[in-house]
Amino acid sequence: MAVRVAYIAVGNIAGYHLASVKKMPDAEIVGLCDIDKARLEARQKEFGGEAFTNPDQMLKAVKADACYICLPPYAHGPAEMACVKHKVPFFVEKPISVNVKTAKKIAAAVKRTKLMAAVGYMNRYRASVARAKQLLAKDPPAIIYGGWIGGYPGTHPWLFDKKKSGGQLLEQSTHTVDLLRYLCGEAEAVACYAASNKFVSEAKTFKADCASTVAVRMKSGAVANIMSAWVCRAGGGVFLSLFSPNYRIDFSGWNHDVKIYHADGLHVEDIKGETNIFEIEDRAWINAVKAGKLNGVMSDYEDGLKSLILCDAANVSMSTRRPVKVKF
Repeated sequence: MAVRVAYIAVGNIAGYHLASVKKMPDAEIVGLCDIDKARLEARQKEFGGEAFTNPDQMLKAVKADACYICLPPYAHGPAEMACVKHKVPFFVEKPISVNVKTAKKIAAAVKRTKLMAAVGYMNRYRASVARAKQLLAKDPPAIIYGGWIGGYPGTHPWLFDKKKSGGQLLEQSTHTVDLLRYLCGEAEAVACYAASNKFVSEAKTFKADCASTVAVRMKSGAVANIMSAWVCRAGGGVFLSLFSPNYRIDFSGWNHDVKIYHADGLHVEDIKGETNIFEIEDRAWINAVKAGKLNGVMSDYEDGLKSLILCDAANVSMSTRRPVKVKF
């Protein structure tokens, strides 16, 4: 029997998950929910399923086995609690919220009801990341730096309002922060600074940080730096470099291609990142729903909450200009 899948919010990121699930012979798209009726109608024509504007009504009507939640950071809470109410396992795109209190409330409900819940940190599913994790488990890195740097990011008004998006670090560079945690363990403290918005001329209503840098002290004893910027029209890209006693590991690009340099100076591993990473991630989630276990899912809700907490601590440091201890 096919897994019955519903979607709450069917915008840009949901399109990737809709497309990959549509290809699966063992999954069926049964429900779509969005407050934008024009977008909802367009998605329904393309992918099928019943259309709704209320998550609770949808989950009650379609009897879904699983649900994707692809909301903007500020809109989380009611959708997840509707899934808890109807006992529907859910997959939520990162970041899981702009508000740590909201996310902790959801995490407590998930734990209390023993509901399966996954978070969309898709880079954890990459072969390049798996290889790096294998090597670093026995040879931990001492210093790490990474970032997400580019120009003014399109026409998403809520993205430029830090109260709604959490800013670039929390909304976008969270992927890099999550890989830092995944490959290097948890953080103890952060110290973060933001650049002046005088560098952004495209939008007078810009209410986020145009650039920031965060220093991270890891529990392992390592130190890291994560940079974010929406100021450079010449680009900069997505990158993460880790340096251990025996390896230099350089990730580059959205696909996270990796070059791994060994200490002998002769051996270099070169692994290309998967272009179908959403299909890989979604296959793992649907398999988990079928099995009733999170085996194969690389980030559950509790883990996703930790990445949010680390980014939120950096935002607090950014606003106070003081170091902040990370409390999971």
